[in-house]
Amino acid sequence: MKRSLTLMRAVLGGVVLVVALVSRPQVASAAPVSTPKPAAGAPITLHVDLTKAPSQNIAVTREVIPVKPGPLTLYYPKWIPGEHAPVGPIVNVADLILTGNGKVIAWRREPHDMFAFDLTVPPGVSALHVGFTYLGATFGRYSSARLATSNIAVITWNQSLFYPSTGTIQDTFFKPSITLPAAAWKYATALVGGIRRGDTVSFDTVSLEHLIDSPIDMGTHYRRWLLWQQGSAHAYLNVFADIPSELDVKPSVIGHYKKLVREMLAMYRARHWRNYNFLLTVSDVMPGEGIEHHESSDDGGPGDYLTNLKVLRRGGDLLSHEFNHSWDGKYRMPAGLYPPNLQMPYDDSLLWVYEGMTQYYGDVMSYRDGIRKAKSWPNHLAAIYAYYDNEPGRMWRPLVDTATSGPYLYYAPRGYANERRSAGDFYEEGELMWLRVDSIIRARTNGKKSLDTFAREFFGGKTTGPIVVTYTRNDIIAGLNKVLPYDWAGFFHKWVYSVASHPPDAFTVDGWKLVYTATPTHAVPKRNFWYSLGISNVRGTVADVKFGSPAWKAGLGINTRLVAVNGRAYSDNLLYDAIVAAKKTKTPISLLVEHTGAYRTIAIAYFSGPRYPHLVRIKGTPNRLSEVVKPYTK
Repeated sequence: MKRSLTLMRAVLGGVVLVVALVSRPQVASAAPVSTPKPAAGAPITLHVDLTKAPSQNIAVTREVIPVKPGPLTLYYPKWIPGEHAPVGPIVNVADLILTGNGKVIAWRREPHDMFAFDLTVPPGVSALHVGFTYLGATFGRYSSARLATSNIAVITWNQSLFYPSTGTIQDTFFKPSITLPAAAWKYATALVGGIRRGDTVSFDTVSLEHLIDSPIDMGTHYRRWLLWQQGSAHAYLNVFADIPSELDVKPSVIGHYKKLVREMLAMYRARHWRNYNFLLTVSDVMPGEGIEHHESSDDGGPGDYLTNLKVLRRGGDLLSHEFNHSWDGKYRMPAGLYPPNLQMPYDDSLLWVYEGMTQYYGDVMSYRDGIRKAKSWPNHLAAIYAYYDNEPGRMWRPLVDTATSGPYLYYAPRGYANERRSAGDFYEEGELMWLRVDSIIRARTNGKKSLDTFAREFFGGKTTGPIVVTYTRNDIIAGLNKVLPYDWAGFFHKWVYSVASHPPDAFTVDGWKLVYTATPTHAVPKRNFWYSLGISNVRGTVADVKFGSPAWKAGLGINTRLVAVNGRAYSDNLLYDAIVAAKKTKTPISLLVEHTGAYRTIAIAYFSGPRYPHLVRIKGTPNRLSEVVKPYTK
């Protein structure tokens, strides 16, 4: 999952932060789980009707589940792969009716598991008919926030099905189909065997595991680009837009994505997908997205994502991040994230590998594929390091706890995130840590090996179809020791499992050092006051305050509106000017603020001027940092 960092960047003024419940034994290195063949019995028939999705934002489900008489439990998916949390949008399930042989069958929701529905199948009933409406009343983040606009719709199958407790995600099979909103609508998915008759499309029988892993994007304005081909294997970019002009993508942009596929394959030297489909919505109405799947990714950006170079560069790691998950997260998966059904809680404690290393490669690949310019790489890292080095919450909470706590940190309030720590920590501080691993390997092997070597051996292997091989922390340590014998257990104990007063410094040993100057950067713009006053604001309202900062000492808190600066109506530029002036006059900055209807004036005693983080070269040292983003291919 690509954590939605766009809002966090805005909050920080531009800082780049950017399933029957039987436990499966978690062995040190599980055998690969290949795509299972359909069971001898009939699959569950699943049909989702999207006719009313564009106009009324609903989807209607009809299922036929083979059953035997007696007690049965139906599950609505709770723990959603890629979202790492129990966020199945059950609150949007309505009109649930169960019938057998034409008669209504009563159901009862389990009071201790509201995603489980108990019923008794009457004698003589061999097929349970399930009907319900999914209300696209969007809420939260990720899949629960997306269904349809007038021109785009997205089906994530976990929203629109129930499954019986009698099997696992590997041996429960579905025969899925959808009805598109209208004849003009096109679709794209990783599901195979699609046959369209009128507005209805049916697909081959598929396991629940792979059904949940294969969303469908659809829309009226659609373009598809072939990015890569080798024999019968292909990679495609599928884009659905609300406005036709949002599909006027320059060939150079498509060239970057072609290079992305080449770069990823050149590094891993193997793939674990038959065909790969990037599914991308570009819309100012449909919420953004970034969810990984084995043979596709479900992504979403603003309407000008592909047509505005600044917007593309700002979110340039979206597709590369999710693409990397096909190797790291879907093929190789932490054992705690691969339970036998969708109801068992996840163990998210290895997300610093799953998401942290993918954050690293998502960003690195955005430079190797050319979407971002290599010259901006050092200041990109400076912004990340400076943010986490100025995070008070790190003094009480180890990085691993942010991963273990991911199920609620993903949905935590934005206010005081710096003191709480957030899900972004194991992504982006994880990125710094993996960069440090890279620098150790490069330095000790004289550049003959790098983190790429480990990634290739651990996540690459041999080309296969979509399979899962689980791993544990000990597997990661053993894999690194194969590349370079080192105290990796001690390394992770220091940076992941213990409280660390600073994030890993991954650049000094590679020829760079961190400095603060009065000059803003692309990653930390002029409106960012985090490293001076200790505040971030969005359109004049305080979103966070750094504990112990000048603003904190002056009594400023979150959700406070900045009304005036030194007697003049507030603007970011005026506050910047006041910071510059205070350095010369040594006069506290006067702020008129409003909080819960009460006005007051506070004085911030800060006299050190604007501060923005940069990386600068250390003279006479090798520049290994720049080697990290050098591409493999032309």
